[in-house]
Amino acid sequence: MERECPYIETRPEDFVCGASVTSMVPSVSEFTTYCGSEDHYRCPILLARVLREASSARPQRTSSAFCR
Repeated sequence: MERECPYIETRPEDFVCGASVTSMVPSVSEFTTYCGSEDHYRCPILLARVLREASSARPQRTSSAFCR
């Protein structure tokens, strides 16, 4: 069962990647490989978004936290 990426805009004239910081439009090859299939979890743009969200959710450590 194929499922599209949840971050791709559904209007056919747009196809803007919602996971992208710059609202990029994926190429036909990228769309076929990642956006329009269940393999969207392998998309480098989606992975970058997940990493950004995870790093912003973690509390930032200061250098004094490593001093003994």
